Amino acid sequence: MRKKKQLLIALGVLLILGAAFALLSGKGGDEAPSEAAESAPREIFTLTDLAEDELEAIRIENSLDSYTLLRGEGGYTLRENPSIRMNPQSVSSLAFVICNLKSYEKIEEAAGNTDEYGLSPEPAARVTLSLTDGSEILISIGSSAPSGSGYYTMREGDSAVYLLSSYTASDMLNSLDLLRDRTLPGVDFQNPARVTIGGEREIDIVPYFPYEALSSSLSTLLMVKPYRRPVAVSTQNFSEAMEALATNYRIVSFPAEGTETGIDGGREFYFKDAGERELTIRFGNKTEDGGEIYCRISGLDEDITMPAAAASILDVKPVEMADRFVRLVGIDQVSEMQVTYGDETWTGGIEWIDEEKGKFTFQGESSDEKAFKKMYQEVLYLLFEGEIPGSFTPEGKPDFTLKYTGDIDSPGTTTAELYSYDREFYAISIDGFPPEFLIGKYQIEALVDYLRDFKG
Repeated sequence: MRKKKQLLIALGVLLILGAAFALLSGKGGDEAPSEAAESAPREIFTLTDLAEDELEAIRIENSLDSYTLLRGEGGYTLRENPSIRMNPQSVSSLAFVICNLKSYEKIEEAAGNTDEYGLSPEPAARVTLSLTDGSEILISIGSSAPSGSGYYTMREGDSAVYLLSSYTASDMLNSLDLLRDRTLPGVDFQNPARVTIGGEREIDIVPYFPYEALSSSLSTLLMVKPYRRPVAVSTQNFSEAMEALATNYRIVSFPAEGTETGIDGGREFYFKDAGERELTIRFGNKTEDGGEIYCRISGLDEDITMPAAAASILDVKPVEMADRFVRLVGIDQVSEMQVTYGDETWTGGIEWIDEEKGKFTFQGESSDEKAFKKMYQEVLYLLFEGEIPGSFTPEGKPDFTLKYTGDIDSPGTTTAELYSYDREFYAISIDGFPPEFLIGKYQIEALVDYLRDFKG
């Protein structure tokens, strides 16, 4: 009996809760906002509504610049200096924005005191649109709203103050520099036909060409200045130097008129690529903060600044561009290689049977091809380690001599002679040229020990 009574009570509670839920649901449905109310459009206030062909000129005056853009058949030019290159896309974008100024908020219908909006006595910017019908439209931009969402704006003839979005207003508050063309003459820095670097000593680089007996190189470039004898260029070091320049080959800014740029007395970098495109950069002083450097680029009628790192190309030392081989001669050109150290002489002979096979001898006896080529490589990889500071005149006989004799297809001889420079280095003379480079004596000592132990 008790269980039945409890069941009846539970059912009654459920009925009461269901009725309450239905009542509340019905009431909520009556008070829900309509879909039309949620999607009500924002009010738009039109400040300008012009076709671009109605424009004759745009004048902008702000704290950074004052300039006038004249519209012509070929685009816009700067009235104050027509030779200055303007970026067509940037200027067209600015013109479109100014011709279609819209606000989504009216701050005050009839402003009696515009000082509080930064619109008087001197607004942050004035924009004057001169139209083809002879009329003008004047837009004033004041201070930023406290919320940071926009700038107070007025149109002459309208006493209302509007809020113009920060994105739109910024176009009229920026410097003229942002509208200027920043493109630079294009060259292929990794495909040179001629490079001249006006550093402390001028470096001149050209495509590699045979310039002496048994001429050979792993490089495609040759440094013909500043050394008396041309030197092959290190492909890796050259590529890295050109990549560093290419990375910083861009306009950062345009110096103001009257700036002491130092360009006229500066140093030059010249580049000509394989496609005959030429580029000359004259570098001047660094800017006050040291982050940029004043430059003059061939083909431009204006001075610019580039990142200061661009001028690092002028700091490249000639020895850093050299491939460092004392004498690089391909084994396929040689019939004999002779090394002399004091009273000791080692001679290796090569007789080529065809392009791939040959007979090899060492000290007059037959030598294993693989062992001979390894020995040849040990000799080949003698590397100079620096320049001789000042001049050096050899005296007496050389301490070490390396001589290559060419085969029938590559006649001639070439000789590297080493003279003691100090306790640590030998001075290197190639084919009678005055010594310009040094090689560590430890390299020669290691090679001599190797040749003494070589069995062939």
